[in-house]
Amino acid sequence: MAFKIAGVLEILNDGKWHTLDGIRREMNLNKNQIQQIAGFLEEYEFVAIDETKKKMRIEEAVRRFLVQEATS
Repeated sequence: MAFKIAGVLEILNDGKWHTLDGIRREMNLNKNQIQQIAGFLEEYEFVAIDETKKKMRIEEAVRRFLVQEATS
């Protein structure tokens, strides 16, 4: 599951809103898997989720941390 979470964070790393369905298709996940991953990431404040539009984006502090880690 950690590999899938990392893949979702990689997709979100551009800081833009992404639909859950689009991420699900790109990662080849089923609906249950993307809901679990989104719930986990939201619970630990890695992402913001727009429930009405079924979209999520990475929190800016998390994105900056990942960029910093990738370059160090």
